Amino acid sequence: MRSILHIDMNAFFASVEQRANPALSGKAMAVVGSEKRGVVLSPSYEARAFGVKTGMSCGESLRACPGLQLVPADPGKYVHTCEELIAIWKDFSPLVELFSIDEAFLDVTGCEQFFGDPVRIAITIKERVWNEKGLTCSIGIAPNKLLAKLGSDMKKPDGLVLISPGDVTEVLENLTVRELCGI
Repeated sequence: MRSILHIDMNAFFASVEQRANPALSGKAMAVVGSEKRGVVLSPSYEARAFGVKTGMSCGESLRACPGLQLVPADPGKYVHTCEELIAIWKDFSPLVELFSIDEAFLDVTGCEQFFGDPVRIAITIKERVWNEKGLTCSIGIAPNKLLAKLGSDMKKPDGLVLISPGDVTEVLENLTVRELCGI
């Protein structure tokens, strides 16, 4: 039986900016490509509460959330943080597949003898990411990548979902096809 983790960093660009600038912490803010004609790349969870979403124009986001702080994107900062996260993840498995700058799959099959069961591994990763980087992530654990990705999306932010083989039918029976990654 394979054990795959899907790690999804929560509001990654926004969280990195809030970590870098504590004055933004707990505030409705969004990382944008350009303040004048750009779109929202990553809204904070505080901004999401007002309906601000990735892909919204800056004007739409400001109408949805008056007082929203727009922060220009700093790609170098996100790449550097991603590299730091990969180093943490590789401490648990050499089989790390980056899915995007803020998402990765880890195959932890066989790593149990070193770090405990997959849930213990996920909890330890979440703790390290928080303690060392000040960031939260959601993790899905399942026997394959499709289900692990689905699991990480089920409880956000800062969630942990285990989909065991016996749970697959129950988890999938009420989902629409659109909810499955890649379909």
